[in-house]
Amino acid sequence: MNTIPQIPQIKRFILRALLRLKGLPWPDALLDDTLLHGLVPPPLLSDVHQAKYELERCGFIQGVHDDLDNQVSWTLTSRGRHRAKELE
Repeated sequence: MNTIPQIPQIKRFILRALLRLKGLPWPDALLDDTLLHGLVPPPLLSDVHQAKYELERCGFIQGVHDDLDNQVSWTLTSRGRHRAKELE
């Protein structure tokens, strides 16, 4: 059980990572995998999903559902790009 609240750290990681992609969409599974292996201690998958949901709800990131392969890809919104640049 992970008792350390990591959601703010996860959100910052997501914003900085998506900024580095310069507008390219990032598949959901790859983002999850990167977060689980890129943060110490590894976050809970439920925390990762909550962080993405909160970022999307606040307008920082946008998830696009691809009907062909039933996958979601994430990109920054202009608001998210602005916030991510502040974190660099």
